[in-house]
Amino acid sequence: MSRELGGYKGNTPTVNSSSITGIYPARQQYYYKSKTQWVIQGLATGGTRTTPGNGYVYHTFVTSPSPQSFSVPASASISSIELLVVAGGGGGGNYPGGNSGGGGGAGGVVYYPSFTITPGTSYTVSVGAGGPGSTSNSPGTQGTPSTFGGVVTALGGGGGAAYSPSVGDATPGGSGGGGGGASTPGSTGGSQPGQSQPVPGYFQYGNSGGSGGGSPNPGASGAGGGAGGSGGGSPGGTGGAGIQYTQFSGSLIGLPQIDPLAGTFAGGGAGNRYSPNSYGTAGTGGGGGAGQLLSSPNGNGVTHTGGGGAGGQGNAGNGGPGIIVLRYTV
Repeated sequence: MSRELGGYKGNTPTVNSSSITGIYPARQQYYYKSKTQWVIQGLATGGTRTTPGNGYVYHTFVTSPSPQSFSVPASASISSIELLVVAGGGGGGNYPGGNSGGGGGAGGVVYYPSFTITPGTSYTVSVGAGGPGSTSNSPGTQGTPSTFGGVVTALGGGGGAAYSPSVGDATPGGSGGGGGGASTPGSTGGSQPGQSQPVPGYFQYGNSGGSGGGSPNPGASGAGGGAGGSGGGSPGGTGGAGIQYTQFSGSLIGLPQIDPLAGTFAGGGAGNRYSPNSYGTAGTGGGGGAGQLLSSPNGNGVTHTGGGGAGGQGNAGNGGPGIIVLRYTV
């Protein structure tokens, strides 16, 4: 059967008799009934779009390609979105001949329960990459920021310190990197909470990295900070906890590989200790890598969580790429 609907011809929309909305099967566009006729209501586009059946539409953006866009047609009935912006995690610091580099800090997190959207607008989306872990006697690289619409910014996680402060200390970021093994302090604080967002109504998270070294634990490094807590200090500190948003779990946003984290993002990277050899663990949820020993490759922050990379005794972990995910009701 063919029928003209809002200027388009094609199959009759599938409609629940108790609802005023329907789907136009040929073009997968939403319609609403206005008195006597069906009127087209365009769909927002951008990222990976999922409809898990819980009453929400999700759009998930990852680092490739970047920048991207979230486009809302003028005919759309979207007035606000729930928005989560997570930056890339920082890389772990290193010392290639033994001794301990600090864990990388997690990417900063910005959360809006309700971010106002203007129909007929395209919002630029850029998701931050994780910072590389060090392979020499040097600190890790800071993660890249994530941005939404040119107004919301999550800061990349700080790099973990090299073994010695004379070579390179931990760097600040969304969450700060951990200190190295030679009495090196961690980053004094996460920078994200001090970041001003031009659009009100947000919450943002980042914490400091843990201190390394010093008596009675020479050679031990601190862990990177996480969105939910500071990194642990020497010996071989545990990464700072991540922060959980169960409404953005992997199965809902089309990334089932992160489902074991149950919607937890931005955990800090682990620290470690050279003598006796031991290592901390990743931040609770969200990804920070777990440190390994000597020349073994260290743990990377989990992809799409903004987790920090583990500190190294040969090869430090890379920070995990960030993510931007949003949802709205249908």
